[in-house]
Amino acid sequence: MRLNGGGAENRSASFEGFSLRAGLLPLAVTTPLHRSCTGLRLPSLASPRAIAGLALLALSGLAVGAAFGEDTADNRSSITEKVLWKFQTGKSIDAVPVVEGPVLYCGSMDGVFYAVDAGSGRELWRFATPQPVNSTAALTGDLVCFESGNTLYGLDKKTGTERWHYAASDQPPVLSLGFTDYHHSSPVIRDGVVYFGDGWGNLNGVDLRSGKPVFHYTTEARQAIRSTPAIAGGVVYFGDWAGDVYAVNLATCVLQWKTRLENTREYYGAVVSPMVIQKGVLYFGSQHDVFTPLDLATGKPVWKYVDPKHTYLPSTPLIHGDQVIVASTIYTLSVFCFGPTGEIVWQCPTDGIGFVTPALQGSVLAINSSNFGKAGSLAFIDVNTGKVLQRLPIERASPSSPVIAGGRLFIGCGDGAIYALDYPGLIKKP
Repeated sequence: MRLNGGGAENRSASFEGFSLRAGLLPLAVTTPLHRSCTGLRLPSLASPRAIAGLALLALSGLAVGAAFGEDTADNRSSITEKVLWKFQTGKSIDAVPVVEGPVLYCGSMDGVFYAVDAGSGRELWRFATPQPVNSTAALTGDLVCFESGNTLYGLDKKTGTERWHYAASDQPPVLSLGFTDYHHSSPVIRDGVVYFGDGWGNLNGVDLRSGKPVFHYTTEARQAIRSTPAIAGGVVYFGDWAGDVYAVNLATCVLQWKTRLENTREYYGAVVSPMVIQKGVLYFGSQHDVFTPLDLATGKPVWKYVDPKHTYLPSTPLIHGDQVIVASTIYTLSVFCFGPTGEIVWQCPTDGIGFVTPALQGSVLAINSSNFGKAGSLAFIDVNTGKVLQRLPIERASPSSPVIAGGRLFIGCGDGAIYALDYPGLIKKP
């Protein structure tokens, strides 16, 4: 249903939480014919032991105090005075905002998808769903698409009116597989088809105009697909909760290759970030202590980094020239910059976990951290040196990320608010 109403506070506001996004739209060619490919049916979703393991690992992070590394009184300040507007929703913002022109689109864990005026913070429209929205929207033409509870929605971008919806299954959705299951697979649009993964091991393709299924591939293990797919050369790439990465031909629905990540265990190894393709290499983050870019053609590791403290490396990889930047979680609490063969170029300490997508503006890297619903920060780092330029505390952080557009930084928080901040003023020392 579509509801209208206000939600912005145009004033200097207390910054109590936040979130992020960088647009990654891979390439592909496919024809809108219905194709279904199903592998052998093996064990299903995460077991109670798997969920318990995730919870125990996550809870261990609650004991980790704030570690600000090189921060000093000179590069830490409150961002209260930088808030241009604040838009309040009913629950935490775990999804990543998307800004197109004058409009910001974002879902909330309150089950509502919002369109907000990016200049003023005024609500333009809202659309309520039965389930939380923790996927990032995809936009094309006059349509905006997002996932909620394993159902894909297509809405009129200007009015919020539903054009269609596609439910991936008639089974009740599995909304969370564990303590760190923060994001669902987000839609990717290519050649009139919207692709997304669901909780039953299916990679779905839906016709953009009709909402009808035109592509369907089921993995052997039927494990949940939380990663956001990438598409290149007529092949779709994605990973699942078991730690398997897949390459599937879109025209024939044939598996090109499958790679099991090294050191995966029952509750350890899930591929959770958007897939990123650059120069024939596939990059992704996982709940896993081995970061392994894969050759796009063969699925073979190009190089690997094994974290000596066995922490997750779950962030969306950011490619900067011939380097790749990723963030870790507990035990290491760092942002890493790796060189072309996996060597560490620089390592920057953080104060929280990195289930996020960094944003890059010029030579400044913006990345946020969270601590299981508690305090975190928004850091600005020199992408060439790893030096912290500014770190701003957040009282209630969330596992979302920053988006920079039109001289503003937009971010969602654990307090359920989306904030618009004066970006040029954020990295100036007081």
